[in-house]
Amino acid sequence: MRRRDLMLAAAAAPLAAARGAPLRLRIPRVSAKASSGQSYPAVLLAQALAAASMPATLEPTADYIPQQRALLELGADSRLDVVWTMTSVERERQARPIRIPIFKGLFGWRLLLALPEQAARLSAVRTLAELRQFSMLQGLEWPDAGVLQANSLNVVTSPSHDVMFRQLRLGRADAFPRSVEEIWWELDRYGQGLVVVPQLCLRYPAAVYYFVAPEATELAAALELGLQRLRATGVFDQLFAQHHGADLARARLGERRIIELSNPQLPPQTPLDKPELWYRP
Repeated sequence: MRRRDLMLAAAAAPLAAARGAPLRLRIPRVSAKASSGQSYPAVLLAQALAAASMPATLEPTADYIPQQRALLELGADSRLDVVWTMTSVERERQARPIRIPIFKGLFGWRLLLALPEQAARLSAVRTLAELRQFSMLQGLEWPDAGVLQANSLNVVTSPSHDVMFRQLRLGRADAFPRSVEEIWWELDRYGQGLVVVPQLCLRYPAAVYYFVAPEATELAAALELGLQRLRATGVFDQLFAQHHGADLARARLGERRIIELSNPQLPPQTPLDKPELWYRP
C-alpha cells in the first residue's frame, strides 16, 4: 500500500505543481437529493482531494444532468471535471473510473416501492422465479434496467425520473426498485400512496465510482490517493456512517429475505475481492 501511495502521489504531482489557488472542479447536479454541495459524494470528493494535498473548490452545474449525459460532458473543453455514477463496462469505455466504490455497494441493495395491494403480494415472494411474475419500473438509460433484464425480470422503462412515481401509482408497473440510499428520501417526497415492500430485498454487485475524463490522469491519481488515505485513517467509514447510518438502520437489511441477482454489466476490474470496500449487514 505504501508503494502504491508513492506511485499515486508521483502521478498527481504535475497537477499539484501547476495549481496556485485551490483546484476548481465542475461537478453535476445528478438528482434533487444530490443538488447540494453538502451531499455525500461532494463532501467525500472534497475531503479526498484535501487528503491528497490538493484542496478543491466544487462548482455544481445550475441544472440537473442525467448520468449518461454527464459522462459525455467530462473534460477540459466540456462542462464537467468529475462525475459519480454506477459503473458498467460501457461507462468505463467512455470515462476513467477511480475504482473505489464510494457507496460501498449500497446501490446494489434494492428495496421496492409499490402500491399497498402490490406490496402485500410482493412481500410473500421468496424466489427469483416468483419475482419474475411482477413488472419493475426503471429509468431508460439506467444500468439497473439492464441488470434486471439480464435476470429475466419484466422491466418497464421511463425516460423521466419525475414521472415514475405517478406511473407506479397508475399501475403501469408493479414495483420500483430503489437503493437503500435513495428510497426513504424519495418515499418522503414523492411517495404519496406508496409503501416500501416489507421483508424483501434485491441485491446485486454494483459500484458507484468517481469518473474523470480519459486524459485526466493526474486528477484520477489524486482522487485515488485521497480516497485511500481517507480509508486508512477511518475518515471514509466515518463519513459513510454519518450519511447512511440512519437509512441502513431503517432498512433493517439483516432481517429481510434477500433475492440475489447477477450483474453481467459489471466490469471484471471491479474489486469484489476486497471485502473491506463493500457494505454487508
